[in-house]
Amino acid sequence: MNNPYQLFIDGVWRDGSDGTRVPVINPATEEAFAEVCWGTPEDANLALDAAERALSGEWSTWSPTRRGRFLFAVAASVRRNAAKLAVLFSQEHGKPPHQAAGELEDAARYLEYFGGLADKLSGLTIDLGRGQLDYVLREPLGVTVHIAPWNYPLDIFCRSVAPALAAGNTCVVKPAEEISLVTLALTRLFQEEGIPAGVLNVIPGSGSVLGPVLTEDPRVRGIVFTGSVVTGRKVLQSAARNITPVVSMELGGKAASLVFVKDASELDGPAGGAAGAMAWNAGQSCGQRSRWYVRRDLYEPFIEKVIERVRGLRVGPFTEPGVQLGPLVSKKHYDNVMNYIRIGIEEGARLIAGGGRPEGVGDKGYFVAPTVFADCNNRMRIVREEIFGPVITIIPVDSLDEALALANDNMFGLSSEIWTSDITIAHSVAAKLDVGHVTINGSAAFGFEVPFGGVKQSGLGREGGPEAILAYTRLKNVWINLK
Repeated sequence: MNNPYQLFIDGVWRDGSDGTRVPVINPATEEAFAEVCWGTPEDANLALDAAERALSGEWSTWSPTRRGRFLFAVAASVRRNAAKLAVLFSQEHGKPPHQAAGELEDAARYLEYFGGLADKLSGLTIDLGRGQLDYVLREPLGVTVHIAPWNYPLDIFCRSVAPALAAGNTCVVKPAEEISLVTLALTRLFQEEGIPAGVLNVIPGSGSVLGPVLTEDPRVRGIVFTGSVVTGRKVLQSAARNITPVVSMELGGKAASLVFVKDASELDGPAGGAAGAMAWNAGQSCGQRSRWYVRRDLYEPFIEKVIERVRGLRVGPFTEPGVQLGPLVSKKHYDNVMNYIRIGIEEGARLIAGGGRPEGVGDKGYFVAPTVFADCNNRMRIVREEIFGPVITIIPVDSLDEALALANDNMFGLSSEIWTSDITIAHSVAAKLDVGHVTINGSAAFGFEVPFGGVKQSGLGREGGPEAILAYTRLKNVWINLK
């Protein structure tokens, strides 16, 4: 087994204070291939100490331009090291190589985008009349805590750490328990490019142990969290102790796709989108289009096309060429998804594809065949609850109004999708969907230049776009009597 990956605190790589090391499992083989050191509350406090000291250290002398150029340098390093990082990423997470490479490019793009905004922040002056000067300063929040998920660990790391650093904050990051190695490998690139000690600290470990320590500490002036609704509520309660701002919170989704194309000749796009929703990241995406509301005259033709596309998906480990759908991230998550498939069958949904382990992958690895349920309704748990796997449900509807009502009838409100060639339908439906992000005739524009985030129990705040960096700043007003 390889040497353990260590914590990064105050510019130094070190073991956790109690020496705990946890095996890292390849989800395609179920074999341990490395170890990672886990942090303790003592380590979390050391990281917060370091981040607080760094606010008044060398980091405070860096101009916005220098911070921006630094992020550009890290982005360039990500690209130089992409091939090596992608192998580790696939080994730890199970992503096929093209998906791992795509996420690394996303990480670099976030670093570049927010690096470019670092020197665009400005205050303002306010005219209060003769003899008075009033101006507004835009300052960093201070120490920010970032609790990252396992499904897109590098993408989500960079989409919050990049704007936080660009605005002059310091960061303490807790990666997901399931995925730490590739995040630590990315952190090493920040170190190699010369980030001052204490500005970025990364502590793998148990969320239930480290989470409360990091979110309840009065030194923390901003919290970013991506994860479950249950944990999100706990984070909000912790933040309330010290009235700590929660910059962004993404808590999941159950995205709906509304298929209202002209006729069956236009179903290739949505059918490909449905299959792609299962293949990309093995369906482990908050924005996965998992509920498909299809106009009744298109329903059976759509099912036929989806089955055809699903049969063409290649499932397997990242080491096999041409793989489109890898394993789920862990045994725990695999069991959870398989349980939902069982529930769907018990609820009376018609299983038309998948439903178990795919053929040809053997008995090792957390592989789930792309699974499609038809004849579903909104009362079913497989329609209402987030499964987070390669599973979709298809529901027939008789009208656009019915589709809208059913799409909005869910506790989540992250994203939705419309398939139509009618521009009036496209705009009117987009306005009525109770979500934070709508796509039309495809799934794109989820980051970088545009805001992304949810409503209802999908969370609060927005990541991406110029508004995101403002959330990592606070305003200070200064008044001067010139008389």
